[in-house]
Amino acid sequence: MPFNLISYSEIYVDSVIASTLIGTMPIFTFLFSIYIFKKIEFTFPRFLSLLIGFLGMAVFIGPSNFYISQDKTIYYFLITFSSICYAFSANIVKRVKESSPSDIAITSTVLAAIICFTHISFEVIFLDNYNINNLLSISAKSFVSATILGLICTAFAIFIFFSLINNKSAVFASQSNYLIPCFGSLWGILFLNEVITPNMFIGLSLIVLSGWLVNKKLF
Repeated sequence: MPFNLISYSEIYVDSVIASTLIGTMPIFTFLFSIYIFKKIEFTFPRFLSLLIGFLGMAVFIGPSNFYISQDKTIYYFLITFSSICYAFSANIVKRVKESSPSDIAITSTVLAAIICFTHISFEVIFLDNYNINNLLSISAKSFVSATILGLICTAFAIFIFFSLINNKSAVFASQSNYLIPCFGSLWGILFLNEVITPNMFIGLSLIVLSGWLVNKKLF
């Protein structure tokens, strides 16, 4: 569900806003771990460390890049709901004892692919919402790019994420979301000649501090 909701919403929402809303996942993961799954107890230092990470991400992106539009509220909600889904699944993974992280990653990825393929097939056959000629005319470059996104950026990334949850905790692993805009900017600097700004250093420092607090002090 989050795969599709985020992709659909980003057609209408700037990536800066989307990455920030997705960055709320560690906070939701923390709340689920306390009140639903009873894995940890609420303490102010725990909550503060997550807020520092979220603040660092916001500073890294830069306040000037935020523009909230009222007519896009539904898409903001869908992205936030996707973040909640990811937070819930992070806690669920920790409860799966009989399977390895690779088993869970492969199973969830294959099931997601089957569900998405079924949905697209239904749309093509019964609703005619897709032009079948467009699907057949996909270039080899686009197909290879999508394959890389699926195998490396999704499947392999999920395996690493689930391994972190298994070895550490759902809250610790979820903090990787704070680094999404950091690496996005890194690729922009390396390949698109984008400019490094002071707020990037400040934001990254806060994110690293947040991760150190969670790893060193809390779990």
